[in-house]
Order: sequence, then structure tokens, then C-alpha cells
Amino acid sequence: MSTTQEINDEIILKYKPLVRSIAAKFINSGEPLEDLEQVGYIGLINALNLYDPARKVKFETYASWLISGEIRHYIRDKHQTIKIPHWVMELNKKIDQYILKYKKENNQMPSLKQIAAQFNLTEEGVKEILKAREAVHTVSIDQENRMYDYRDLPVISKIKNDHYQSFKLPIEDLITLEMALNKLKDIQRKVVNYIFLKDLTQTKTAQALDLSQKQVSRIKKEAIKSLRKELKNIKL
Repeated sequence: MSTTQEINDEIILKYKPLVRSIAAKFINSGEPLEDLEQVGYIGLINALNLYDPARKVKFETYASWLISGEIRHYIRDKHQTIKIPHWVMELNKKIDQYILKYKKENNQMPSLKQIAAQFNLTEEGVKEILKAREAVHTVSIDQENRMYDYRDLPVISKIKNDHYQSFKLPIEDLITLEMALNKLKDIQRKVVNYIFLKDLTQTKTAQALDLSQKQVSRIKKEAIKSLRKELKNIKL
């Protein structure tokens, strides 16, 4: 509809009744109406930035869709008790990017086999990763009907590489390592990240974390000891 520079308080005020009416439809979510309205304004601003009159859709219709979507996302994200590993969601994003690129270049959707080949995963592994999407979207907008089906969670043990690649850890090993790292204390994860992933010295790690070198050395030893223990205990 307009550029970011043209969006001002007057325009926002014009569509205030629209945002308020849409937010009111989600009152059964259990969230304060004021909070829902604030989230709705994010959807409105996105609509103002992205609207294209050439699509021959009324702005109010387009804005309503984005406002509702933003509020739904807010409610589901806030009440998402099913915790999906961060790396699973990141892999889903990469799959989304691949699908969009493939569709643009080939004018059709890629098959499950093609997606699996692109990410060196078994087809069964791709199915399990895609399950995360369903788990995230099963949260009800209505507070009274908010139930969770844990049967739809991804089965981590089924996510595997299709074939071995030189100089790359199999995804099974990366998953095991990720699970072990998540068991560490926050400060231990930071020390491991700086020393082993960012390749910083203990002195620079101490400076970055505002610790003494002696403390970093002790935390590193404790983290390694904990990792060894967790890696022995983890069974996928």
C-alpha cells in the first residue's frame, strides 16, 4: 500500500477499529485484549508494507488476514508447551527455503524424495522433521480447548542421513551432541561454545564472559566431564 516512510500515526489510527474488532475475536484465548491489539498492530504494519493493489484484493481483506495471523501466531507461540528442539525448527526453515526456491525455478513442488536428497536425509527422516510443524500448530486458539497430542512429536531416532559424507558428522551424531549440550548449565555451554566452536583461547573466553582464567578452566573441565557422562547415557 505504501512505503515504510509513509506509514504514520494517522494511518495506524484509521485502522484501529479493524485491529480492535479482530483482536476481540480471540478473547477466548485467555490473553488480555490490550496485548492482542498490540500484536495485531504488527500485522497491520506488515500489511501496509506488503500490500500490492495489483493483486486486486481489498486492503482491509489483506490486512485482516495478516492481523489475524499475527495474533494466532502470538497465542500459539506463548502456549506452546510441546518443546521442539531448536535445530529441528531451523532445519524446517531450510526445507521451506528449498521448497520456495525449487517451486520458483521449476513451477512445481519438490517430491519427498527430492527434499531428502537435497538435505542428505532418509525420506523417513524428512517426515519426522516435518512432524514438528504439526506439533507447533496443534495448539488451540481457544483456552478451553487447548490440548496437546504428544503422538505427533518427531521421533528423533528416525532422523538419519541417507549416506555418509566425508569430513561431515552424520546428523545422528550431531543430534546426540546437541542433546548432550542441552544438558549443560548455561555458563558451561557458553564456555564450550567459545573454546571449541569459536576457537577462542581460555584467556579471551574469560574476558568475554567476565570470568577469571582459572574459573574458565574449571568450568571447561566440568563441562567436558558432564558431556562424557551424557553421551554415554543418551540412547537414541
